[in-house]
Amino acid sequence: MIHLKTSTLVVIVLVVAALIGYVALAFAYPVALDKEHLLDFDIFYLVSTMIGEGNLAEAYAPVSFLPRQSLVAGFDGTEMFWSYPPHFNLIVAPLSALPISVSYTLFMAVTLVFYVLVIRALAGPSFHTVVVLFLPLVLLIIKSGQNSFITGGLIGLTCLLALRQSRWAGLPLGLMIIKPHLALGVGIWSLLDRRWWLAAFSLIVVAGVSVIATLAFGQGVWKTSFTAIAGTADVLREGRFPLFRMTSIYASALSFGAGHLVAMILHVSSVLAALGALVALSRAKLPTEVFLGAGVVVSGLISPYNYDYDLAMLAAAACLLFETIRQYASAKEKAVLVAVTLAIGGHGLAITVILDKVLNDKSAAPISVLGPILFASGIVLFRVIWRSRPVGATA
Repeated sequence: MIHLKTSTLVVIVLVVAALIGYVALAFAYPVALDKEHLLDFDIFYLVSTMIGEGNLAEAYAPVSFLPRQSLVAGFDGTEMFWSYPPHFNLIVAPLSALPISVSYTLFMAVTLVFYVLVIRALAGPSFHTVVVLFLPLVLLIIKSGQNSFITGGLIGLTCLLALRQSRWAGLPLGLMIIKPHLALGVGIWSLLDRRWWLAAFSLIVVAGVSVIATLAFGQGVWKTSFTAIAGTADVLREGRFPLFRMTSIYASALSFGAGHLVAMILHVSSVLAALGALVALSRAKLPTEVFLGAGVVVSGLISPYNYDYDLAMLAAAACLLFETIRQYASAKEKAVLVAVTLAIGGHGLAITVILDKVLNDKSAAPISVLGPILFASGIVLFRVIWRSRPVGATA
């Protein structure tokens, strides 16, 4: 277990703040700071602008959205698509009310504080260890301008409230409708653990937020968003996304040259194996935090469309499973799990720097290795959890 000195924590805070400040300055002065490409926050801000213009439908249509991107500072020809569910538009809508540099700073600072407070409450004595393990991923999220502190915080808050037997646990889980594929494992956990009220409340929240989104953006937003989601699936199938940043077995298989059908068969097989493992754990009479932690891990394995930054929620799993790993994992197993956790954020940062600064070739297409690595580490984790089950537990 790691215990950081106060001075070390201050240094970490300063580094994080400096990176947020630098990215904000790059938004404010893109020419002076040689902003080379669009960040995800550029897209959030552009969609917010289009919502203000009453043109949200055009954001979901590549034929109209891609030309708008070409006018944004830092555009390098890379295509970026808008395929978020309508609910997420409620979050991005206010962003363009402020200059982009200020908007980015507030968005990143507020969501990061939310994420850290949730993880701090969930981690207890293991907080410093979790900070060290997930710092590379935090830096990657800040550099990308992504929304992962929101989704990671919502999953963490669901876990925190569920452990406290709070009837409000379904609220943050339902709010995960902004990125529903990241909540599937926790949703399945709620059913396997017979948390009927949690599951029902989350669906009530989904319905409520859906009504709000419909009132805000009109009924037509559903058709346009579903069309865009289908189009994104086609783009993924064609391998036009940066597959090396993706963390699914499907993306990995595509990057190695497999066709869509083979890649999907491999991915579905791995998902079924993960779900089978979760079902087996549901019968092993595990402590709630351990079984819930396994559910969070499974959430990170289900969707074929997962990026490295989406795995911020695994910090919640690390908090929940820390004691089990500390007591029951061998030294080699601990080393594997630590290495994989650091690689989640470090891999994307390293490969991006190599492509941009060393090779100076943004068109290069490295293979995707995180999917198989995550799945292999999941097997290691399952072995550790299974080893920890009470004697005589039903398999």
